[in-house]
Amino acid sequence: MKKRRTIKKLFIPLLFCSLFAFPLTGQDEETPLSPRLDMVTVDPVTGFAILRWLPSPSPDVGSYVVYTFAAGTATAIDTIPTPFVFEYTHTASAARYRSVTYVVAAIDSSGNSSPLSNSLSTIWLTATEDPCTATIAISWTEYENQYHPGSGHLLHITDGTGGSLPDVPLPLSPTQYLFTGYDPDTEYCFHVEVTDNAGSLSSSGRACVTTGSEKAPDWVRIDAIAVENGGISFTAGYDPVTVMNDFKLFSFNPDALIWEETSSSTGSGGIVSFTRAGSDTAVARQYRVAALNSCGMTSTLSAPSRNMVLESSINGTLINLRWNRPSAGWNGLFSVWRDIGEGPHEVVSTLSDTVWSDDYTVFAPDVSAGEVVYRVSTADPSAPGGTRPHLSSAAVIGTSEDIHMPNAFTPWSTDENAIFRPEFSFQPEEYDFRIHSRNGVLLFRTGDPGEGWDGRHNGRPMPPGVYLWSLKLTRPAGETVVMNGTVTILP
Repeated sequence: MKKRRTIKKLFIPLLFCSLFAFPLTGQDEETPLSPRLDMVTVDPVTGFAILRWLPSPSPDVGSYVVYTFAAGTATAIDTIPTPFVFEYTHTASAARYRSVTYVVAAIDSSGNSSPLSNSLSTIWLTATEDPCTATIAISWTEYENQYHPGSGHLLHITDGTGGSLPDVPLPLSPTQYLFTGYDPDTEYCFHVEVTDNAGSLSSSGRACVTTGSEKAPDWVRIDAIAVENGGISFTAGYDPVTVMNDFKLFSFNPDALIWEETSSSTGSGGIVSFTRAGSDTAVARQYRVAALNSCGMTSTLSAPSRNMVLESSINGTLINLRWNRPSAGWNGLFSVWRDIGEGPHEVVSTLSDTVWSDDYTVFAPDVSAGEVVYRVSTADPSAPGGTRPHLSSAAVIGTSEDIHMPNAFTPWSTDENAIFRPEFSFQPEEYDFRIHSRNGVLLFRTGDPGEGWDGRHNGRPMPPGVYLWSLKLTRPAGETVVMNGTVTILP
């Protein structure tokens, strides 16, 4: 009995000492090493931020803490209570509205926290429409990750139908893009990925824009340019499926090499008209018509077209006309109109060329004005029915009753100089034309203004030399004209 009591007395002091000896010498105060934040990205559909990190090299890590980081201050948002999970989805992330910076720390089994990891930020993308320039400006924050540098961007675009447009590959800089050529009243959504040769590194959130309903015309064209009343009038057509009805007319300045605004007008029902009073109609200039959006900016532009300038020259009794086409590659046919005092009448049509000659003697007896006026017209085959044609400037020919007598000719040649006869700018009403030898022998006589001398007498060719002619005729106005002179037969 005494032996047992002795044992109890010894055991109690030893046990007491053992309970207090270990805490005094074995407390873990060493901080674990930091994890490395490897990736931060945003799910473009949900807007959630997704983080991935490489684990801390320390062996006794028990958990990880995820922080947001701003202005040098880390704010804990969640704890991962296991050392075997290295990914976290932040469902309440503000990455939908701005760029958010994250860091991660490791916690060991003794509650010691590592230093904060490196920081990574989400990419924040914005999209803003500018209806005045018909563009959507897309910009995003820079991607910065020293461990996984990117090589470029890939911009993803979807439209309101849910369909995807072709991805747009872009360099790392600049971090912006202008989207054009879009449809009105349509929602477009954008998000951008940073990529390297292995694939995607990080994605931005998605930004959506619903475009304005101002639809530009698909086409604008000049249907007719008419030179009239001392000026030029323009008729243009445009796609009527549009809300844009304001238009401007531009002319090309060849000296400054620029298009200059000349006038403005409002269209209706797919037709718009302009008038330029006092324009220089003797010069062919290029014109274009442009539709304007609500900001007054050019939206849809027509192809260039020119006013037609008609030029004339006179060769004997022939009136030669020449004009320009309204535009390059023009395939419309031309008509020539002549006014001799009773209004314009179409004298020839379906011309494909831009030159034509008129013989004054054919219509001279019918001239009742002091001048003959020519114009040329042509219609665009693709223009709607009822559209007025292009109309040229006027070529004005004075109706002076001229008589032209050649002074030499070459009988028996094959050219037009083989017959000797007067040339008139009118049709004589009484006519007597005679040829005499220098000895006074009558060699030729005719009362037909269209008949001339071929250099023969009684079928025998006359030798080269000088011969006498005389002419008596009555002009359409009733005046009698008597003329005489010489003509030489050339060898």
